[in-house]
Amino acid sequence: MNEAAIIHRASSEYIYAGSRTDLYFKVLVAKGDMEKCTVVCWKRTLRNTDSRKSEKMEIAYQDAWRDDYRCHVSFSEPTHYIKYYFKLEDRSGVCHYLTNEGLFREMPESGFFEYLYTNDSDYFSVPDWAKGIVFYQIFPERYKPGNVSKNRHLYERWDSIPTRDNYLGGDLKGIEQSLDYLKELGVGCLYLTPIFLADFNHKYATIDYKEVDPDFGTLDDLKRLVCNSHHKGIRILLDGVFNHCGIKFAPFQDVVNNDSLSRYSDWFFIHSFPVTAEPLNYECVGDYPLMPKLNTSNPEVQDFIIDVMLYWLEVTGMDGWRLDVADEVDASLWVKARRTIKARYPNALLIGETWTDGYGLVGDGMRLDAVMNYLFRDIMVDYFAKGAIATTDFCFRIGNLLSRYWDEVNMAQYNLLGSHDTTRFLTEAGGDVRKCKLAVAFQMLFIGSPAIYYGEEAGMEGLTDPLCRGGMVWDAASRNEELAAWYKLLISLRTTHHVLRCGSYVQVLADDIRRVFAFERCDGKERFIVFLHNGEGTAHVNLSATSIGGVWQDMMSDAEVRIDEQMMLDSYGVKIFREILKKGE
Repeated sequence: MNEAAIIHRASSEYIYAGSRTDLYFKVLVAKGDMEKCTVVCWKRTLRNTDSRKSEKMEIAYQDAWRDDYRCHVSFSEPTHYIKYYFKLEDRSGVCHYLTNEGLFREMPESGFFEYLYTNDSDYFSVPDWAKGIVFYQIFPERYKPGNVSKNRHLYERWDSIPTRDNYLGGDLKGIEQSLDYLKELGVGCLYLTPIFLADFNHKYATIDYKEVDPDFGTLDDLKRLVCNSHHKGIRILLDGVFNHCGIKFAPFQDVVNNDSLSRYSDWFFIHSFPVTAEPLNYECVGDYPLMPKLNTSNPEVQDFIIDVMLYWLEVTGMDGWRLDVADEVDASLWVKARRTIKARYPNALLIGETWTDGYGLVGDGMRLDAVMNYLFRDIMVDYFAKGAIATTDFCFRIGNLLSRYWDEVNMAQYNLLGSHDTTRFLTEAGGDVRKCKLAVAFQMLFIGSPAIYYGEEAGMEGLTDPLCRGGMVWDAASRNEELAAWYKLLISLRTTHHVLRCGSYVQVLADDIRRVFAFERCDGKERFIVFLHNGEGTAHVNLSATSIGGVWQDMMSDAEVRIDEQMMLDSYGVKIFREILKKGE
């Protein structure tokens, strides 16, 4: 047994409160080391050992090195002063006891872990509406022109090659005119990239945080869009660009004009005066001189940002924020913002952009609700689009990703295949629609909240920024209707069956030779099993080593089928089966 691989700390990464009466426990061990894991817990003041609760732990997730054991324990009263230890039985039947002081062969009498108290701010909850919802990202300038009479720019043809400088004329009215299309597709929440007054077509260089950019319309246009979206059951997230601003932002111009005497000089990271772009003597995002970085540890800046966030929630009734470059913003801002915003708008969703591990943004429940899951995209590109990794490696990486977060977060993670900053997925797949359909099947049937980047459902292609920001394909002759129908089918399944939004996720099969894997979604009422073949030719899969069998409903044909010891899958094929669990099972 690898004792060095056993990890638990009495911190939010390994124990968290789902409510004032619910605790979730986690312990990591070396893969395959344990026969059984149990957590034993009790209230400190209860001396009688009969009062101790013993809960068996199950492997929630696995990667190439570790088993992630978890369990949920409910208490009859608010949790405080909870002592606990883990009883670990290895493969040879030997018991080990894990406490705060180490690992022991004999049951210790002291040195146990302890969970002290659950305050209202300690338990972590994500808005229920966000769990498993289907997101749809829109780059407004390139989605649809609604106000064809505007003349703010020299607009190019809608099918022009996108650049960082050209304008095609998309706006808020165009998005509003598309709501029926989005509703029919099955979208539950729109995420709009920045719409506030700013330079450039992407609008990430903000000039005025409380003004809708005239390129997109007016405040009334935005209010109407939110209102009509809500009438169709579609929520809206706006993009908060609070890590940096544009050089025309009034406080930055005040510093440019008044040097160190400006009352805003501490709002930025100015290394010397006067402010100059050449040589650059102030900090920026990505070293872009036109987008100076805000000092988000400054209390005045924090108050300004939180005021902006509250303003748009109040004025428009929109549903939350996607927060740009969230992992470069001072963490204290997100703590303060969450406390303030959730006090007034408890169902507002806060999603942060990060391209790496997002635990620091969501892990302790005191900052954001979820993150843009770019690590998910990396895995999808490597396995489905490029075929660069083995099936077991794919499964291990997915298990590792899920193991980083509690499932309260996993269920709301923004799981994307592409965005305005990446090469489009179909392009990553070399234009092979079969690979794209397979990836979308996994995305839509996986735990979390799948995110569509506008046009993915229509078969749009494009290399990374700015070529991934082309005009939305509306012409039926140019759209891939096969792919669009596939999206509708999978989203319909997802929205119809609760288990596909909020059920557990378990890997049940991984076959490197045939490049086939299967996973299960279950919520105690329904059970789905999904098989995917990521390869050419016909794959014959032996199921004798699994517990899969019996009569199931084939969700592609609606027929009842018997799953026996053999399963056949076509090239890049998918099979989706549903079982209705009997009462009491």
